[in-house]
Amino acid sequence: MAGGLFQRVVCGVDSSPESFEAVRQSDVLLEPDGRLLLVAAVDVTSAIHFQVAPTAIHAARHALEDVEERGQAALEALERARAEATRASAVATLESDGPPADCLLDAIASEHATLVVVGTHGLGRAAGVLLGSVATRVVHRAPCSVLIARGRPGSTWSPRTIVVGVDASPAADAALRACRELEARFGSEVRALTIDGHRPAHELVEAGVDADLIAVGSRTTRGAHGLGSVSERVAHHAGCSVLVVREPDRAQGS
Repeated sequence: MAGGLFQRVVCGVDSSPESFEAVRQSDVLLEPDGRLLLVAAVDVTSAIHFQVAPTAIHAARHALEDVEERGQAALEALERARAEATRASAVATLESDGPPADCLLDAIASEHATLVVVGTHGLGRAAGVLLGSVATRVVHRAPCSVLIARGRPGSTWSPRTIVVGVDASPAADAALRACRELEARFGSEVRALTIDGHRPAHELVEAGVDADLIAVGSRTTRGAHGLGSVSERVAHHAGCSVLVVREPDRAQGS
C-alpha cells in the first residue's frame, strides 16, 4: 500500500454533527504529507418525481427547488468541513451528483484512496449503534480500509487507546501494522486481543468499551469465527470509532 494507510483519505460530508466528527478524525489521522478529499453528494434523482398533467409543472418546479436547496446545503457543509480541518493546504473538496454512497465509492476509485471515513448516527439493534445506509454500503463495498468515526460527548478525539483484534490472517496483520503506525505517531496504547472464542465481535466490543478506536481486519479466510466475519458487527455495535482494515491485496494503491 503505497504511502501508508493514512496517506490518501476520502471523507463523506453532510450537515450532521456526526459528519463533522468524521472530518475532524480524518484530519487527525491524515499523514503529514497526505491528502484529504471531502465529498458532499447531492442526490438529484431522489428529488425528481414523475407526474402526469396538470401537476407535472408544479412537481418539476418543486424538484428543482429541492435540488437547489440540497446543492446549497452541500456547499455550506463543505465550507464548514474545510474549516474543521486544520491542514487546509492538504484538503480538497468535491460536490458530487448522485447517491452519497455511490459518490464516495467513485471518489475512492478516482483518488486511489487508502482510507474512507464516514460518520454514523442513530440508535441501532438492541445493544449497539446503527451505522446508517451510507456507512453500511461503504463498509460492504469500499475496496480500501474504512473508518467509522464516533466521538464521545465533551472530548476531542485522538487515538490514545486502541484495541486491535488479531489472529493468524493477513488482514489481522495489516490491522496490527496500522495500529503500530498510530502508536508511533501518537504514542497510543495498543492492546492486541487474540480472538479465539465463539463470540469474537462481542469480545472486541467489550475490550474496547473504554477505547478511542477498535481496529479489525476484514476478508480473512479463517471461517465463521475469523475476524473477517465480524468486522461489520464490530462496526455496528462498538461505542467508539472502528477501523476496518482490508487485506493488502484488496486495498487501493497506485
